[in-house]
Amino acid sequence: MKPDHDNRLEAGGDLSKPGECFLERRQRPEIVGHVDNPTLEAIRRLWWRSFDRVCGFFVLVQFWIFDRIFGPELQTPADIQREADREWLVRAFPITGETIETREHPAGQNRDDETGSPYR
Repeated sequence: MKPDHDNRLEAGGDLSKPGECFLERRQRPEIVGHVDNPTLEAIRRLWWRSFDRVCGFFVLVQFWIFDRIFGPELQTPADIQREADREWLVRAFPITGETIETREHPAGQNRDDETGSPYR
């Protein structure tokens, strides 16, 4: 290192100087739209949750329309590798083939469409 070069690590740099933190100068955020009445506050929160669900529904509809127009996405190299690894695992450990298989039933339902564990 050049002798006339300023070495901030040895000098302690800007971190060695005590000073106020950026967050200390900030004002506390206000809770916008907070209502003191608990019933009205619950209704307000319920309204915004339902509004969020409706907006999410419209996003899903847009995705569904997009998928119907352009078709499914192409497989990526990671998808191909994942499928090859899965097939290798099933060949190497045949007993795990049953547990690795893609499930036809939602989580929590067994083959008889009953809730609970499929293992008895």
